[in-house]
Amino acid sequence: MSDYYRKIIYGLILVSFLLGKSFLAQKTVEEISDFKWIILKTIDGQYTPSGPIQEAIAIDLDDEGSLYILDRGLNRLLKFTENGLFLKEIGGFGNGPEQFDDPRDVDAHLTLNVYVADYNNNRIVRYDSNLNFLNEFRPSFDSPSYFEFPLSIAVNGQYDIFLLEDINKSVLKFNRFNQPLATFGRSSENLGQLLGPYQLTNGSKNEIYISDPLKKSILVFDYLGNFLREISHPNFIEPKGISVSQRKELVVVDEGSQQIYFFENGMKFSEKIDMRFLNIKPLDVVLWQPRGATKKLLFVSTSQKCYILTEK
Repeated sequence: MSDYYRKIIYGLILVSFLLGKSFLAQKTVEEISDFKWIILKTIDGQYTPSGPIQEAIAIDLDDEGSLYILDRGLNRLLKFTENGLFLKEIGGFGNGPEQFDDPRDVDAHLTLNVYVADYNNNRIVRYDSNLNFLNEFRPSFDSPSYFEFPLSIAVNGQYDIFLLEDINKSVLKFNRFNQPLATFGRSSENLGQLLGPYQLTNGSKNEIYISDPLKKSILVFDYLGNFLREISHPNFIEPKGISVSQRKELVVVDEGSQQIYFFENGMKFSEKIDMRFLNIKPLDVVLWQPRGATKKLLFVSTSQKCYILTEK
């Protein structure tokens, strides 16, 4: 091949490369301009008694909009107002009434009661809305109602407790008196087997949603423990944190892809948010619309921060 033709080929390759870069840059600008969420507040725990947050493994809101952040790294539970004003902290390593050992989840949506899944202490701890200790629930039943290493906790309006435990990868249901009612999700079942469950939450009709990163999906059961359906998305990599909004939207955090997915009525995919534009790697999420407000608020926890976002 002559030098003349070689230069022409190299020139065409260079032009194609530059055009490709220009197209990608233009696409990125367009995607960023279409991003419809803005950050209102960043909470890092810097001015709390124990200092900055180390691992905001789980978050929840009560009915009044107060924010609860479970800091797994410092074994503590933090409470803030909906605007991010610090209110109270409890915790520290141990097994006392206000201590934890590797806490994994918090449920506060009933307002008067706040529940924490205390993994290594093998218990569920209940506090009032001011984070005063009320009682604890430890395993006291034989199989299949025995639990070990609680991963997640959800409580419905009838105060039935749904506990996701790690040893048998199953969900245990107890009534308000801590009496066993059902067990489901085990590998021995034909439908709705859990492989590597991470978190559970209640739906608007008392359904139970369970994220399972190993299955790359969300499994849904009714309040009796009957398997209903499985929710997935082609881009799911590691779906973990989940919540259901007042408007019945299922919100799913995919830590692997740094995406947040929305499903209408807990079923139909509607949209997703690419958190990479904000350099956020989400762990947990809560979608909330204050009374009388026209815009939604999105609370997103990461390893060391919790962000409060609103729609543009």
